[in-house]
Amino acid sequence: MIRKSWFPVAGLLLLAACAKKPELMPAPQISFLVADVRAEPSQAAVTLLGKSVGSTPQRLGLSNLEDLLNIDASRENDPLIEKRIRYLSADKAEVIFVFASGRSAMAKLLGLPKILVFEYGASLSFDMNKFDLKAEFLPFLDRQAAMLNKYFSELDVYVFGHTDNTGANDHNFKLSLDRAQAVADALAGKDVEKARLKVQGLGSQYPVASHETPEDRARNQRTEIILGQ
Repeated sequence: MIRKSWFPVAGLLLLAACAKKPELMPAPQISFLVADVRAEPSQAAVTLLGKSVGSTPQRLGLSNLEDLLNIDASRENDPLIEKRIRYLSADKAEVIFVFASGRSAMAKLLGLPKILVFEYGASLSFDMNKFDLKAEFLPFLDRQAAMLNKYFSELDVYVFGHTDNTGANDHNFKLSLDRAQAVADALAGKDVEKARLKVQGLGSQYPVASHETPEDRARNQRTEIILGQ
């Protein structure tokens, strides 16, 4: 390392004047989340942050995951039963609004008039037949825990595990419970109160798609975090 005492003061001033100014780095680009919005059983009017954006189906660009909470939908004389936020990847999600009474199996199971569901597919969260959390799933759980504590701190949190119908029923129920428990433990480790977390494995009893194709079976392998509204 060169010591300053080796140069006269005038030399130091000259070096400072000739020194190249560091270039400013460009501001990082915001990574937008794409959300495909649809309604069941038919069209609904959609709003984002209280402003109308048209009818379903819609594709919306969002600046952050929390904006998924700010998407709403309505149908005249038809109460909303379920809002489902389905995470597909780090930059893509689906938001499904269910209006017809009886079409929300989870609302019926819980005896709740209206629910909010956060759905994570097994391809995003677990390896095949495993219940160890994938490393790429952890940032989702960080944000999930933050949302639960910030916006829903007084509500019970139902954590349900689901599988497809391949394999023995006993295996599927145990795997679904172990996965749900792994998610609940991770949320508890991120300051979500354990007393709020209600954990259950449901095996293949409540599919969201048929079990006929590999793609549909993959959709049925999921973990759900459900809140009453």
